Amino acid sequence: MTLETPFPHPFFFLRHGETDYNHARRFQGQTDSQLNATGLAQAARAAETLRDQPISAIVASPLSRARITAETVAAARGETIATDPELMECHLGIHQGEPYQDWLPDYWKGDYAPEGGEDFWQFRARVVPAMRRIVAEGPNRLIVAHGGLWYAARSLFAMEPDIDRMPNAMALYIQPDGARWQVALIGEDARFGQQGMGMQGLL
Repeated sequence: MTLETPFPHPFFFLRHGETDYNHARRFQGQTDSQLNATGLAQAARAAETLRDQPISAIVASPLSRARITAETVAAARGETIATDPELMECHLGIHQGEPYQDWLPDYWKGDYAPEGGEDFWQFRARVVPAMRRIVAEGPNRLIVAHGGLWYAARSLFAMEPDIDRMPNAMALYIQPDGARWQVALIGEDARFGQQGMGMQGLL
């Protein structure tokens, strides 16, 4: 199986709610930051959005911001979650906790590797197979994780529409079609369109 192997089933994707790191525009990476008050409200809104969706299972990154977002969604549905460490955000080494800096676009292109962390290719080789493995277990799994995972997948698959912005707690439904993903924004999230947070806000 290669990184380009198509995903076999449709699935849901949800980025975690906001943290103080997001609000202050600081690199989180694998720092185990918590949802702030806005993030908790966003998770609750996502739970309402997803309450009646045909989700078959919920799998989350174990980092608190994603896990608690997932648990909020699961509680509204009377369900539980599983966690998968392979879904964690990219490790940014010595830069975790620092304010956003201008090397980030180079990171996403694979032209910069943070000392003590993962380069983009290592990150993508970890998270995309993990997402595919979860999706292969059956249709309509919900993956609750981080914005970096979306960018990693977007570098391999053509998105229609091409959502290049990923606000916190935006719920998506993806129908893979070979090398293309048909992407739908769910519920109130559809109003965000292309107006959400830019790629620098992912980490």
